[in-house]
Amino acid sequence: MTPLQYPDGHVGRLVTGLQSARAVLGDTRFSSLPAGKRSPVKVPGSELSTEALPAGMFVNMDPPDHTRYRRLLSKHFTIRRVRELRPRIQEMTDRLLDEMEGKGGPVDLVEAFAKPLPTLVTSELLGLPEEDRAQFGHHVDVLFSLSSSGEEMQQSMVLLGGMLHALIDAARKDPGQDILGRLTVETDLTDEELLGITIVLLIAGLETTTNMLALGTYALLRHPEQLAALRADWSLMDDAVEELLRYLSVVQIGPIRVAAEDFAFEGQSIRKGEVVTVSLPAANRDPSAFEDPDVFDIRRGTSRHLAFGSGPHQCMGHHLARLELSIGYESLLRRFPGLELAVPVDEVGTREMMVTYGVLGLPVRW
Repeated sequence: MTPLQYPDGHVGRLVTGLQSARAVLGDTRFSSLPAGKRSPVKVPGSELSTEALPAGMFVNMDPPDHTRYRRLLSKHFTIRRVRELRPRIQEMTDRLLDEMEGKGGPVDLVEAFAKPLPTLVTSELLGLPEEDRAQFGHHVDVLFSLSSSGEEMQQSMVLLGGMLHALIDAARKDPGQDILGRLTVETDLTDEELLGITIVLLIAGLETTTNMLALGTYALLRHPEQLAALRADWSLMDDAVEELLRYLSVVQIGPIRVAAEDFAFEGQSIRKGEVVTVSLPAANRDPSAFEDPDVFDIRRGTSRHLAFGSGPHQCMGHHLARLELSIGYESLLRRFPGLELAVPVDEVGTREMMVTYGVLGLPVRW
C-alpha cells in the first residue's frame, strides 16, 4: 500500500500487492458505498449523481443490503446451474462459428464472435428481446467509456432504464424461466430494485467476457509456443483460461473503497473517509505471489489471481465467465487450426479509453 494523491489533493492509498489487495477486498471496514469517493480517473457512474443510480445497484452497497441482494441472485450462478448451461452455450458458439466460417476470412473477431457470444448468453439469461440487444450493448459501452461526458452517461442511463422498465413490465405479466422472470415471481423486489439488478448483470455479463474472448485470442496468437502447447493438449484449457485471466486482468480501474472508520491495517493508520484504490493488474503481476509474473505461461496452474475480485463483492458470475471462455477459446481454435492475425500487430487498436481493457477490433483469417 502506497500513498496516492487524487485530483482534488486528497491523499489516499494505492494497493498493488496480491495479499494486501485480497485483505482490503475482504475487509468490510473498507466501504463500497459511492458517497464521498474520489476517483483517480473517471469510472462508471462517477459522472452520475448517486440519486441517478436505481435501487438494486448492489455493487455500490455494503452488508447487510449487499448481502440481501446477492443472496437472491446467487442460486442462479451456482456451479451446478452453470454446468446445465454448457450445451446451450456450446450451441450458440457453434452457430456463430458456422456464420463466421461461411463469410470466409478475414473477419473482425470482436464483431463476429467475441461480442455476440456474451450478448447471446446474457440476453437469454435475462430475457432480453433480440431486436434490442444492439442498443443494450451501445449503452453499456457509453457507461464504460472514459471519454463519455456526464450528459452522455445520463442519457444512456435514462434510455437503458426505459428499455429495462418495459422488460420488467413484460416479465411481471408473463414470467418466463429467465432470471428476471423468476425474480418477479420468487421475490418482492420493486421495479426499481429489479432495474438496478438487471443493469449490474447486464454490464457484468457483456463487458468483461467480450474483452477477454478477443484479447485472450490475441494473446494466444502473440505467443505461438503457448498456442501450440494448448493445441497439443486440450486438457490445458482450464489452466490456460486462468492464466489469461491473470495475465490480462482486463478490469484496469478499481475496485475503489473508502474507509468507514479509523483503524490500523497492515501496520498503517487508515483514516475514516480515506480512499483506497486496488489495482487488479498490479496484484495479478505481484512478483512475491507469482514466479516470473510478466511471463505468459498456460502451465502456471494457479487460480490465485484476482481477476474476479475477492471477498463479499467477488464477481458472482465467475463460474459462467470461465465456462464461456473455455468453450469459446477451444471451439474457435479447434474450428480454425490456421487462425492468424490478418493485419500487422501495430494495426491492432486497443481500448485505452475504456474501463475494461481489450482490442477495438481483431482482424483474423484462417
